[in-house]
Amino acid sequence: MKKVLIIGYGDIGRRVAASLPDQRFIGVSRSAPSNLDNVTFIQQDWINQSSLTLPSSDFSTIVLILKPTSPDLDGYKQGFLDASYKIMDFFNNYISYERLLIVTSTRVYGIGNGRNITEASQPLPDDQQGRVILDYENFISNESKVVPLILRPSGLYDEKKHWMQKHVDTFEGKKYVLRFNEANMFSRDNLALVIANYICRKELAPISGPLICSEKALKYSEIFPLFCPEHSFEDFFISSDNIAKSFDPQKLLNSGLMR
Repeated sequence: MKKVLIIGYGDIGRRVAASLPDQRFIGVSRSAPSNLDNVTFIQQDWINQSSLTLPSSDFSTIVLILKPTSPDLDGYKQGFLDASYKIMDFFNNYISYERLLIVTSTRVYGIGNGRNITEASQPLPDDQQGRVILDYENFISNESKVVPLILRPSGLYDEKKHWMQKHVDTFEGKKYVLRFNEANMFSRDNLALVIANYICRKELAPISGPLICSEKALKYSEIFPLFCPEHSFEDFFISSDNIAKSFDPQKLLNSGLMR
């Protein structure tokens, strides 16, 4: 069985590897996560290091989970573009692979994309960071030896903890003013499930192109009791009347990757 390479091996990568104990992985990241028996970890900073030696050069699947080095524009350029230039040069010169999956974000879509956004919608990012992510997607698609699967998850959350719960736990009297009346979310466990199922697919022509990973949009007042059932939403948050973008996850549901 060929190994799977995960670049940007962190929380999501560990969840994927933990769900597939019989699959061997090589995980590459700037910082070392907790160890799993089926993962060979290699510490690598693609921003400051250009050379990498791997114990294998032939992979069934490569998973790219890149992140910005900081929330500003330079951090996005470094984390997505500068790193990917070096990574793809390395792949194209030294590595063979059958499938490539990259994880980006629904940030490539903006308010101008409206409601019930599908993969057929032309992304209209609201900010420069979203444009950088779109440039990254296009670069990978153009440089890859295979047509990649591009996962675009909406706001990732952990089912055991949520930022709204953290706000309640650290509340000091100042209510949080919400920008929109609802949120788009996708759990980290479900993202790991989608990636794991993609790795295990046996079809010769696997799904490719962009794939929106999002649950049905919920109002914040509906999300709050899921994580803080003993508290009142109005005591901690100021709601908004602004309508946010929303997504149609039908392609994901039809893909079979959520089973």
